[in-house]
Amino acid sequence: MSDVPALYAEARRRYAAGEPEAAHESCLKLLELDPLHDLALELSGVLASGRGDIRTAVEMLERAAAQRPGDPRLLANLGAAYRAAARLDDAEARYREAIAADASFLPARFNLANLLAARGAAVDALREYAAVIAREPSNAGALNNLAALLKEIGRYAEAEQAYRALIAAHPQDAAARSNLGVLYVTLGRIDEAIGLYREAIALNPAAPAPRNNLGVALLEAGSYEEAELCLRAALAVGQDVAGIHENLGNALRKLGRTEEAARSYRQAAAIGGKGGVAFKLATLLPTVAGSTEELERWRRRMAQAVAEIAAAPPHLEDPYAEAGVTAFNLSYHDTNNSDLQAALAQAYLKACPALTYAAPHCAEPRRPSHAVPLKVGFISRQFATNAVGWCFHGVIRHMPRDGMSVTALRFGESDDPLWRCIADDADATAILPSSLDMARRQIAALALDALVYTDIGMEPLTYFLAFARLAPLQCMLGGHPDTVGIPAIDLFVSSDLQEPPDADEHYSERLVRLPGAPTYYERPALPAPLKPRSAFGLPDGRPLYFCAQTLIKVHPDMDALFAAILDRDPGGVLVLPGGHRPRLVHDLRARFAVSLGTHADRVHFLPALSHLDFMNVMALADVSLDTRPFGGGNTSWQAIASGTPVVTWPGRFLRGRYTQALYRLAGATDTVVDSADAYVAMALHLAHDRSFRVAVRARIEAGAARIFADRTHVDSLADALRRFASA
Repeated sequence: MSDVPALYAEARRRYAAGEPEAAHESCLKLLELDPLHDLALELSGVLASGRGDIRTAVEMLERAAAQRPGDPRLLANLGAAYRAAARLDDAEARYREAIAADASFLPARFNLANLLAARGAAVDALREYAAVIAREPSNAGALNNLAALLKEIGRYAEAEQAYRALIAAHPQDAAARSNLGVLYVTLGRIDEAIGLYREAIALNPAAPAPRNNLGVALLEAGSYEEAELCLRAALAVGQDVAGIHENLGNALRKLGRTEEAARSYRQAAAIGGKGGVAFKLATLLPTVAGSTEELERWRRRMAQAVAEIAAAPPHLEDPYAEAGVTAFNLSYHDTNNSDLQAALAQAYLKACPALTYAAPHCAEPRRPSHAVPLKVGFISRQFATNAVGWCFHGVIRHMPRDGMSVTALRFGESDDPLWRCIADDADATAILPSSLDMARRQIAALALDALVYTDIGMEPLTYFLAFARLAPLQCMLGGHPDTVGIPAIDLFVSSDLQEPPDADEHYSERLVRLPGAPTYYERPALPAPLKPRSAFGLPDGRPLYFCAQTLIKVHPDMDALFAAILDRDPGGVLVLPGGHRPRLVHDLRARFAVSLGTHADRVHFLPALSHLDFMNVMALADVSLDTRPFGGGNTSWQAIASGTPVVTWPGRFLRGRYTQALYRLAGATDTVVDSADAYVAMALHLAHDRSFRVAVRARIEAGAARIFADRTHVDSLADALRRFASA
């Protein structure tokens, strides 16, 4: 027995030195000499737990507790072993015994708080974290876990305070800054998140997590090139982590590098990526395709992949967090998307049945038509200074308030001037978190009678929200002009001027055709005075053909139209907006080098422009060229305001018929054509016959009053909401 103290001292020394196997051997020798040695039994239990042998850990710690009852440290260790063994009630009981024995023993209280948080007892967990912090204000674990729990339950301001307290107490804690950055991303405070991630990287350059988080935030901010570099750096400094490969795939997807994105997703899947990777792979489509055949090949691939997922769906807890993709690029194909969109929606529902969350009030009988007020919510992640914000601000402002109240819902806390105007014009607002579950519950609490999505499919969060039943009536407007195939969306509200005769076949939703302009749109102002062409690097004295659409709309079939115009007008210059997407410009240049041949050197890509500069260029152009099959929407209003005629060849679907609808409403259909030859001939006629161009401008201007600030659509939408909400 004289060797027992020495053996225990040896075991403790080896344990402290990070030599668990040697410590275990010393404990075994000691217990052969003294089987009831409580300290050796306790250490053996801790060592067994460390190597994953939970059964032995529980046995050893129970034997130790029998020898030394009431010891708080031993009770806390036994509680940890019980938790590892999924004996949660026993674990909680041991932690509480430890606290009763010594209220100042913080590890037991901290572990109890963690257990309570995991069991969903948030209020009790918060109380225990607070008790730890009250005794030890700089306790890093308690501050961090308190902040994480507060974030999880939506108490964001308190979560921020806890993270700030953690950073103040531990200025060199890189993880604390990174975690606060994650909170800021949830709140839409992307710039602040980016700053925190950069600080975290500076504090710990070898950690991959802050670089990965920074890459995700840069994607949210639209800085796709920097995001790619950051994510590659995360892989370089860390392990081959599936999540980083997924995020890299997301960046490459945004950059239009489809094949590279597919390789990143496959790499993520190969090293243990979650089920969302399958959806990311399935929905990959080229942003700028080299040919129509390439588009069709990728589309067939997507249809097959979606069918395979639906046949054997992976399990998704949170499709927004784990998959986070829509079939956005489908809308740029000249094809009816209703079947494929519906198939994708069904695949998501099979992977996550919880998407069909229903707000409690939706189980109640619908309000009668005379009930007041009808509570209507308008929701978009795009309620800011962009095309969706411009198009639908007027709808919210002028929605009749007799028997109706309007709530505007957006995501994140960023300060945007157009959002401030929307908020002023709504009766109420709600700022939603970037969390699918929290956003659903926050909307449900509003007990809306009707929820109107101005757009679905442009981004993933509202797409996944749309699967839930958050109001008795749910409909979508044409902010993204395509069906989404989601069963919980009741109506697609469109314009009778826009839809072709067979339009009902294009939607999984019930199509509602309203009269008037497609929305309420204030006439935008032109800069005064106009800058000259030289201010934008454009030549004087040559015909300018401005194709003002985002480059993703430049379908391969447009190339033949461009080539014919440039071929028949040797002095003509084709102008397109390059914007912030240099990769798309690169890809289009490569395609034009083949499809336009020697004419490709007369294609001018503009850098990113302010709104006023964009309007300036539109006014300087001789002709505006509408794209097809997906044509202009917001840009068509802007072209009409600038006086520049738009040549438009209406497509087969809503997304290619906005411009002709406006011209029909204005009574100025000179430039609405019905064939490729007519499109080219009209563009040349406008460019070279000044008197004709002036006459067309005059007819458009004479009808502009019927296009801008027209309440017909808004009033009709209000009537439709009242009618269908009580049906």
